[in-house]
Amino acid sequence: MNKTVWLLTLLLIQGTAAEELYRYQDSSGITVTADTISPLAAAEGYEIVNELGQVLRVVMAQPVVLTDVEQRMQDRYLLSSFSQVAEITQLKNRKLALLAREIENLKNNLHSLQVRAQAYIRDAAHREMAGEAVPEALRQQISQLGYDTAELQNILSTRQADETALTLRYRHYEERLRQLKGVQ
Repeated sequence: MNKTVWLLTLLLIQGTAAEELYRYQDSSGITVTADTISPLAAAEGYEIVNELGQVLRVVMAQPVVLTDVEQRMQDRYLLSSFSQVAEITQLKNRKLALLAREIENLKNNLHSLQVRAQAYIRDAAHREMAGEAVPEALRQQISQLGYDTAELQNILSTRQADETALTLRYRHYEERLRQLKGVQ
């Protein structure tokens, strides 16, 4: 009986819903409500809502503020490294393409882990329903897949945050070079 409770607990943990959700505008201007928020959306402001959509808190956008010394250093870097805004855009696009490939690989790996975990959980459930004991090796595999999945999700979240930070940084670089060059 406790084995069944263990499997049900594992399944419930995977399907737990968040009590607080984030509502924000994505890069296409579409309102999104989710249990996670990208750093790009967070930087531009968002609302924290409950499951019914009621606003609990509003988080305002936080502008990036550089000291005079930091701004001068950044300006020197931009002026010495780029002659046109299009060069910054090309560099940004190359870096984003590399990150996008890595993120896609991580998502594929995560999906594979989840499919394997589901197969192992089904196997364990079938064994229990047949009145058999779930082998310790199978329990360990399920547990290990849970740890591996969590680790991969953390890496994926970090890479997605990196993607957002890179987008924000290069968007700022593009705008700043336009200002420095007097380009519209």
